[in-house]
Amino acid sequence: MSRINLDLTGCRWQMERMRPGQGEIEGLHLLPAEYQGTHFSWNFGTVPGDVYTDLHRANEIEDPYFGRNMHRAKWVADYEWWYCHRFAVPDEMQGKKVRIIFEGVDYSCSVWLNGTFLGRHEGMFSEFEFDITDVVSYEDWRDGSNMLMIKLDPPPKNYRNCGGKKVNFSGDYFSGLVPFGIWRPIRVEATDMVRVDNIRTDVKVHSEDKATLTASYEIVNHSNKAKSVTIASHLVGHNCETHEYSAETEVIAEPGVNTVHTQMIVAHAKLWWPWDMGDQNLYQLTASIREGDEVLDSKDEVIGLREVKMEFNPGYDNEFPWTFMINGKRHFLRSACWGGQPSFLYGRNSLKKYEDRVAMVKEANINNLRIFGWHPPETPEFYRLCDELGITVWTNFTLATQAYPSDKEFVDGVLHECVETVKARRNHPSQIFWMGGEEVFFSGAHERSGNKQLMEVIGDTVAQYTNVPYGLASPLSSESGQNIGFRPNESMHANEHYYQGGKEFMEEYYPSLDCAIIPELTAASAPSIDSLKKFIPEDELWPMGPSWAYHWADIDILKNLNFEVFNDYKMGSLEEFVEATQIAQGTVIQFALETYRRRKPKMSGVSLCHFMTHVPDIKWGIIDYYGKKKLAFDWLKRTYQPLLPSLNFEKRRWSAGSKFHADIWVVNDHQFDYSDLTLSWVVKYQSKATDAAGSVEIQVATDSAEQFVDIDWDIPADAEGTFDIEITLSNAQGEQIADNCYTLLIGDQAAAKQQSLDYLAEAEEKLAKYGHSIYRYWPEMWQEIE
Repeated sequence: MSRINLDLTGCRWQMERMRPGQGEIEGLHLLPAEYQGTHFSWNFGTVPGDVYTDLHRANEIEDPYFGRNMHRAKWVADYEWWYCHRFAVPDEMQGKKVRIIFEGVDYSCSVWLNGTFLGRHEGMFSEFEFDITDVVSYEDWRDGSNMLMIKLDPPPKNYRNCGGKKVNFSGDYFSGLVPFGIWRPIRVEATDMVRVDNIRTDVKVHSEDKATLTASYEIVNHSNKAKSVTIASHLVGHNCETHEYSAETEVIAEPGVNTVHTQMIVAHAKLWWPWDMGDQNLYQLTASIREGDEVLDSKDEVIGLREVKMEFNPGYDNEFPWTFMINGKRHFLRSACWGGQPSFLYGRNSLKKYEDRVAMVKEANINNLRIFGWHPPETPEFYRLCDELGITVWTNFTLATQAYPSDKEFVDGVLHECVETVKARRNHPSQIFWMGGEEVFFSGAHERSGNKQLMEVIGDTVAQYTNVPYGLASPLSSESGQNIGFRPNESMHANEHYYQGGKEFMEEYYPSLDCAIIPELTAASAPSIDSLKKFIPEDELWPMGPSWAYHWADIDILKNLNFEVFNDYKMGSLEEFVEATQIAQGTVIQFALETYRRRKPKMSGVSLCHFMTHVPDIKWGIIDYYGKKKLAFDWLKRTYQPLLPSLNFEKRRWSAGSKFHADIWVVNDHQFDYSDLTLSWVVKYQSKATDAAGSVEIQVATDSAEQFVDIDWDIPADAEGTFDIEITLSNAQGEQIADNCYTLLIGDQAAAKQQSLDYLAEAEEKLAKYGHSIYRYWPEMWQEIE
């Protein structure tokens, strides 16, 4: 029992509101741990959690996610909130060094224990701690003799001033409601006077069964004299049969923090791979400190033996490499922007939600998740799940779409949060890329700001703490990015097909983008009707009311995308409209993602934005806020098959009496080839096979994209409606191992495009008159209110 932990999380917390400054005037920080007292009638709350969820539970606010309630809860952020917790500590902690550790508080707070001021902290992502050895009480009082008081300051309202240190709360799919709370666990930890902290592991892979592990430890000596100690490292398989490896180092631990390095040659290594490249072998690394024969402390980390490098994409003269190499092999990113945490309000999150949603990521054949700068770096539980499932992670720091300050105080605060973010996540094998900013080279204001210098200094700083590669920002090849000096073929965001609302059809827009990687590609839809009923008031469901736009439905864009896919706006009923938006989303996903997958190795990845959504909305997610799959999920799952037969065609509408032409490719993301496959295809009209059918025997190379077949079909002169193309791949035993299908339209492409442009012009008229207000769809709401 060299290290003893006491978990302070749970629902035995209480909370109360105060005007800024009032709590200390009232002396709340001095309240003792008495069974009944001032705090007895405070609301109950939970840690981890957030203020809004605690208030909703206490019936002080309506559900912020329902209807247009978010704005009604904005008053909460004008107050300071006091959280208190009464607890006892075990007698076994006596005689040890005792600390209280906060894994994360959003955003700034002051802390007292038993009336003693411990300190302040600012920054959402950095763990912080206080020495409470001389403050903690071991007296035997009812429910404990220790009273912990935490004052949460009113959160910042201008995201520009706290970017990189707090989750984004401003932008085109936020309400301005500022989340805050004690969002990560709190614990009391007792150790001997020498302990191990901040383990860092770096791996060099020599071959598929040999690697070198370099481990670095911070040895903290709390005493005032040097100690001669032995640091022992032990590596053993966590989920696989392996050999065991050990190393020992003798050091003099001076008072304070000491850094110790050790190295082990893993001669029979079991490497960690993304799920479509190999097995997810994990090891447990144990670091122990001995003084003589006495073990003073030990700490475990679950790690994977994998090495990440970046290579330049062939075919481009780029400044930055964008091809991800895992253990020397190319890892094409079939990615999605995660879109989380599961809830914007932390108190609604749970391990079960993470488990369910990450499992669906794997089910959708996604091999990478991108946590972009609008959302916070994820929890340790999330990265653990990705380690176990073989899903790699690209983690942005929370700097998004702002021209940031360049003063030293701001930059130093950002760097501290970035470093602490890296230190907490760097040992997860799933974590393969860090990035500075999201859309920070995106406007004239960004060009004139110090954003570029900030992203560069972040990269230089975090490189001291991790060997995992770093990228400046996404995208680099926007117009402003090129004005700053970045090259035109680095990275782009493929969002304008959606935001243009019909100016370009998908087959015009997506093939026109020429870049090494696309870290963000948007497509939107409405969630299921059952889900809509959970957050849209009944009288606003159909016809649509303002709560639709309040939850970020761009209604004119959704209608025009329905027209693009179906030649019909699909406004006959709520059921028809919702189903159409989900199928349209899937159709866009299929065309766009396959376009870029066929370009490998010149292109090295594409990321759909988003996989899920962290509030109930009518926008990006492939699963909705409640974890329910949209119909588009099936399109994504099929499109992201590691082995994919793919149809390349130039347009969705083909005139009756014309010749349809397309070509069939096979994309293989596996690290092995396929021999003796049968590629089969058929064009169907009115559910019947046409004479445009056939099959061919093919060989598919490892990690490849190759065209195999041209197909043609003479469309009947009287044809109307739709036609389908079905493709299958079968192995030598006749078993189907991959398939794909497409529905195209018979119609006049030029006439459809003109109708789309006409509708867009009407939508833009409303936008020009009413602005981006949610009320532009209901102009009667602008009439004078009596």
